[in-house]
Amino acid sequence: MSATFRRLALTTDQIVDLDDARGTVVRVASGRVWLTQHGDAVDHVLDAGDAWAVERNGRTIVQAQSPALIDLTGPGAAGAIVPLASAVEPARARRWIARVANERLGRRFVPYL
Repeated sequence: MSATFRRLALTTDQIVDLDDARGTVVRVASGRVWLTQHGDAVDHVLDAGDAWAVERNGRTIVQAQSPALIDLTGPGAAGAIVPLASAVEPARARRWIARVANERLGRRFVPYL
């Protein structure tokens, strides 16, 4: 039986959520990621070429510290959840709202988001 494999391209601050993924290997092809897992007192920073195996079930979070390409192999690869919006999106939305409001209202608009 072949292992499940998934390659993900992440933007800076984008998060991958692995749930009950014991045995899944996270390999960084490029960039840098921060990784933490439930019940582990130590967080991990992985650079290009580094790999780390999820040691226990529970929630594991992988966050890109720079644009990154990661490979997931194993039982948690298929179920990895990658939110569509990254942490940068709310700031981009606020800038767009302010720009459109300024154009249409003809005055400075500060959104309270």
